[in-house]
Amino acid sequence: MKKFAKGQKLKQVALMAIAVQSDPNDIEELKVIFQALDNDGNGSITFEELQRGLGQRENGDELISILKGADTDNSGTINYTEFLAAAMDQTMFLRDTYMKTAFQMLDADGSGSIDSSELLKLLAGEEFRDVYSQSQLDQAIREID
Repeated sequence: MKKFAKGQKLKQVALMAIAVQSDPNDIEELKVIFQALDNDGNGSITFEELQRGLGQRENGDELISILKGADTDNSGTINYTEFLAAAMDQTMFLRDTYMKTAFQMLDADGSGSIDSSELLKLLAGEEFRDVYSQSQLDQAIREID
């Protein structure tokens, strides 16, 4: 989870792609945790809900800080996909099938490589429209070029 909070935007996008297509059996425990933290049941966790749910834990402040980093759209709340992307452990997201699916999602033309135009198209698309500013998109492209 620490890596997500400090991760680059491209890594966060890849983790969110993996989270979206994860097998429900693999994420059942995370779903239960999310639902427990989502006190009002509206499908997103506010920072206040995080504080109430995790603040008393020994490592609560660290967990809260990491999960705040999961708020990729800067909405002040963490939706289910953002939560999954931040909370999945390395053994889950490094599974071959998840990595291949995330790669194929990014490799829109099926060429076997992800170029800057494909990345820009994905990051500027409907599902990320309100998540990244143009300067963040430009920075992500510079990171991979």
